[in-house]
Amino acid sequence: MPLLPGELLHNRYRIVSLLARGPRGAVYRGWDATDRRDVAIKEYLDPSVEIQKRFRAEARRLAGMSHPRLPRVLDHFALDNGQYLVSEFIDGVDLQSLLDQYGPLPSDLIAPWLQAATAPLSYLHSQKRLHLNIKPANIRLTPSGEIYLVDNGLPGLGAHPHAPGYGAPEQQAQGDVGPTADVYSLGATLYTLLTGKVPPNALSRETGLSDLTPAREVNPDVEPYLSIVAGRAMSLRADTRYDTVEDFARALERPAGRPAPSVSPLRRAGPEPVAPTVAAQPRRPSRSRRRLERRSLVGLSAIAVLVLAIVGFLALSNFDQPETVEAPDATSTMQSAVIAALTQLAPTSTPPPEPTTPPTPTPQPLITQTDSRMIFIPGGTFEIGDDASEENDEKPARLVTLDSFYIDETEVTNGAYAQCVDAEACQRPDRAGATYYQSYYGDPEFDDYPVINVSWYDAEAFCAWRGARLPSEAEWEFAAAFEPVERIERRFPWGDTFNGNILNFCDVNCQRDDRGFDWDDGFRDTAPVGSYPDGRSPLGVYDLLGNVTEWVGDWYDFRAYRDIADTNPRGPVDGEFKAMRGGSWFTPPDDLGTFVRDNLDPTASQATLGFRCAMPPP
Repeated sequence: MPLLPGELLHNRYRIVSLLARGPRGAVYRGWDATDRRDVAIKEYLDPSVEIQKRFRAEARRLAGMSHPRLPRVLDHFALDNGQYLVSEFIDGVDLQSLLDQYGPLPSDLIAPWLQAATAPLSYLHSQKRLHLNIKPANIRLTPSGEIYLVDNGLPGLGAHPHAPGYGAPEQQAQGDVGPTADVYSLGATLYTLLTGKVPPNALSRETGLSDLTPAREVNPDVEPYLSIVAGRAMSLRADTRYDTVEDFARALERPAGRPAPSVSPLRRAGPEPVAPTVAAQPRRPSRSRRRLERRSLVGLSAIAVLVLAIVGFLALSNFDQPETVEAPDATSTMQSAVIAALTQLAPTSTPPPEPTTPPTPTPQPLITQTDSRMIFIPGGTFEIGDDASEENDEKPARLVTLDSFYIDETEVTNGAYAQCVDAEACQRPDRAGATYYQSYYGDPEFDDYPVINVSWYDAEAFCAWRGARLPSEAEWEFAAAFEPVERIERRFPWGDTFNGNILNFCDVNCQRDDRGFDWDDGFRDTAPVGSYPDGRSPLGVYDLLGNVTEWVGDWYDFRAYRDIADTNPRGPVDGEFKAMRGGSWFTPPDDLGTFVRDNLDPTASQATLGFRCAMPPP
């Protein structure tokens, strides 16, 4: 049971109220009767001698910390029931209380609050210290608008306490933790403030018992980039989160060109009072005089003389005529003539031409050491997967964001792979022949054909020798499906309708019952890379469907899209099978698509299986 108001601790600190309560103790607001000031008292209910030693050492380390947005440690002591840490009490309100009062909070408030909270956290990390107890209740907003980070999790005690929903998986498992554990908690705090809901427990997500619903799906008012930031920070893999809290703070900045939402006040209990208005005295609008240029005055004078001459002529001409022109018509004609003349002479201002922004040039293809080309793929956000798929491993579709990267224009060829073998960096393919070609690898006639019969490890070794890597599943699908002009994803690299004339697949010549009887692609086995220019992806990459299935870098996970990282997803940390993409010359039309996934033992090799490489911009 927690301490009650009025109780006196250590003959000095009087309990005022209970602030928070956990499995190992509580946090109180107290009154220092000696120094006559408010204090915060953290209680840790473990009286063992070993914990007393660790607690004293941890308290001394915290007392040596000095940052304007961290409360100062003032005292520490042990009683029969446990340990106590006394620090400054920060007046104000915590973000959890604001959330309870108002519900999901506006992003224009949340983002700067959390950016401010990263400043003291960055200081702790620079001192090789962690917080491990970040949540909305431990971020306080003072009456002057300053943000403080309070109630350190005392990681020096050996245990890693955490609030449900806010602890990283490695923290919950009591494993090795680093600064990215605090990044996870920041992401969970962002998620909660945006949605009003605490994210599911990390270990529950890791075991598949629960899924993390993106913040924008919980609250449609959440800006897409903030939903992505929260998801990446809460990645189950520490290496796919933001590396530092500074990176997290920068990610909270609004992307260039994205308009800020309209700022509205927090919800209030009633309508805003309307101030009485006093009727203003009517004012006559002031007139500004326009100065005419000298040449304009001369022109107007000439016009006036001309007009008078015309009037005199008309008067003399009609003096003896019985019929006269009606006054309104004459006046209208006269006014039109004068206006036309004045319009021709009056100076007009020509607006300056709007400057045109030159388009950003697309980086040129890279030429590799094997003389192949790599195509630049600009980063962006797209929807990976397909909700309409009949295969459960291809859904749910999720929005992910990728950094820019390069990818091979074609599949790796026999000729290129042979260079790696000659350099003793790669193993020879397991078999030299192909399904219908008795001589294949090592035959100059097939140097421009895709290398086959290589394992995932062989493919990885080749890409590493070339200073690259295998593409992730997300990178492969983005390069195959994303149309950058209309910003849509295609079912096939060339569009949404299958066309058996522009890829090498299981056509009428293929020995399968489900082959494509209506097409003949010209090849019974593999084809030279780049044989189908009309089948290129919108970004100019060849053979992403057909010819050979391609190894990618990720371990295969049947449930990958249910808990995929929002930014640069890389798949599980380990697994039994590696993912494959693209289909081959032996794949029937119904099994082809940019979203279709497959998998295989990474030590296996097949006559239908090759690869291509990718890399970040140099």
